[in-house]
Amino acid sequence: MPRTTYLPADEAAARAVDRLGEVLPDLVGVRQQMARLQAHEARLLAASGAIVDDWVMDAGLQHRSEAEMPHRIAASEIAAAWRVSDRTVQRQMADAATLVNDYPATLASLEAGRISSAHVRVIVGNGAIIARPELRAEYEAAILPYAESEAATRVAPIARLRAQWFAETTFDERHRQARLRRSVSLTDLDDGMAELVAILPAALAHGAYDRISQIARIAQTARSASDDDDALLPVDDVPSDATPDTRTLNELRADALSDLLLTGMPSSVSIPGGREAIRANIQVTVPVLTLIGDHVADPFEPTTLVGHGPIDAVTARTLAAGAPGWDRILTHPVSGAVLAVDRYRPSEEMRRHLRTRDQHCRFPACRIPARLCDIDHTIDHAHGGPTAIANLAHFCRRHHSGKHHSPWRVQQDAGGVLRWTSPTGRVYIDRPVSEVAFATEPEFDPAPF
Repeated sequence: MPRTTYLPADEAAARAVDRLGEVLPDLVGVRQQMARLQAHEARLLAASGAIVDDWVMDAGLQHRSEAEMPHRIAASEIAAAWRVSDRTVQRQMADAATLVNDYPATLASLEAGRISSAHVRVIVGNGAIIARPELRAEYEAAILPYAESEAATRVAPIARLRAQWFAETTFDERHRQARLRRSVSLTDLDDGMAELVAILPAALAHGAYDRISQIARIAQTARSASDDDDALLPVDDVPSDATPDTRTLNELRADALSDLLLTGMPSSVSIPGGREAIRANIQVTVPVLTLIGDHVADPFEPTTLVGHGPIDAVTARTLAAGAPGWDRILTHPVSGAVLAVDRYRPSEEMRRHLRTRDQHCRFPACRIPARLCDIDHTIDHAHGGPTAIANLAHFCRRHHSGKHHSPWRVQQDAGGVLRWTSPTGRVYIDRPVSEVAFATEPEFDPAPF
């Protein structure tokens, strides 16, 4: 039977928030317990690996083929008990040994529940290019405080950038080797579907994804009521008399990609002006010396692709040569905070400044790129909020709407730091990624993160 009486909206919301506040501590506690157990498992796997290493040494097994068998035997023993693949266990044993022996502070943070296993994968995976133990320790000390206050997806590009500072091989050298491993693979899925995966240089991959996203957004004339982030992205340049298309943005991306690969034209997606009207957009930060002829780029000041991390200098120079305009970014020599942005042909200076400062949606853990976000007044303009850098920030459509139509509240502190207060009263600090990405030395990073 449907209800015949309802609570006032404010009372219903307050009751729900109170109940959520009761559940939330347990949810946080469960995640912390899981992290502690994962750290304990890593210690046990590393100890198992050490037992095998002692076995190999005690038996005097010199050749790699001989030494490999004890590792397989131990892995298969654990795998049989866990009912998983022994190859998976052997890889996990090696990963656990790296974590326990090379990243003790990261392991301790996982054990304390301050980070998740996803953070560990980001820190350890990006640190693989660092050979010397003392430099690995410096890298860990530089990135771990940031990881303890941010989502793993936000930590990943910063970790890539930080690892470059401590690697003994240059990024361009590693990129040349990595390019040799570019590939396309096909995996069959259920229900008549298949997965097509391409491993490409980052600038090409991001450019291709941006292009099919532009095609998809132009074709999308009907907004989805779904909570999916992609369905709530802004749609630009859609003709008012276009026929509504009920496909989601991801469906349109997939259709545009298959059309372009098979026919060279987005035949199932209508584009005003044709495919030539669509150009891929990516944002790169290029140190000025990298642009000067064949000058060798400073490995401590690499070129970065926004949303990804470092890219090779040759690609950076090629992109700069064809760019219609450049942004000059002035950063603080110590904190790395963005102070000003200029351009040869000045226009929309405040927007460029904010895009450079924010780089993505400023709601905690959201990674929607700034160019796909709205610029919002922290204090509403209707309530006297000024149109100034210190009162503006990027929010994706989902979180922009949530800011205005939910109990979430935000205030902006100095340096573009946002202080979010949740409906249950918890406070979350969101700092601009530029504070970390443009900092010159780890010890000069703003603290705490």
